[in-house]
Amino acid sequence: MAGGNKRRAMTDSLVEVGRVARPHGVEGKIRVKTYSGDPSALLHVRTVRLSAEGPGGAERVCDFEVRAAKPQGGFAVFSLGGIDSQESAREWSGASVSVFREELPPPAEGEYYWVDLIGCEAVDAAGKRVGEIAAMEGGPAHDWLVIRREDGESLLPMVSAFVREVDVPGRRIVVAPPEGW
Repeated sequence: MAGGNKRRAMTDSLVEVGRVARPHGVEGKIRVKTYSGDPSALLHVRTVRLSAEGPGGAERVCDFEVRAAKPQGGFAVFSLGGIDSQESAREWSGASVSVFREELPPPAEGEYYWVDLIGCEAVDAAGKRVGEIAAMEGGPAHDWLVIRREDGESLLPMVSAFVREVDVPGRRIVVAPPEGW
């Protein structure tokens, strides 16, 4: 998927995890579509940061205390302190949602938070630099690495045929791009 699902690096302490899809009900709850497609990791966070473009193009950024969270239909539904009406919830529609890294569970074996891959060096099996991971994009079948190369950005499917090794602490990903890539 393009556009709205493309993720760039965040700060060390914050991880962008999704977008506010729309209000939920009339009591000011918000419905969040997570980039991972699985809202379960967000159900125990205590604080969310919403970031949206405000009037005149100025960025609005606010931290909210999570009163309650539940999964519903692939979304996380949040009740947040300070958002008490459908109208105030609607003002945050489309906002990016970030959480503090320390409130997220560690990723399972063989899984990664996208933010941890951004900035990693991409190398081939011989160790020759291919480029740098500039972003990630979600797709219906698999995710995509956006690799910044000398001649521009290229997409590489995040599948075992093309991604051989991921070393997050070493900030290195071994890739095997297809012929002519």
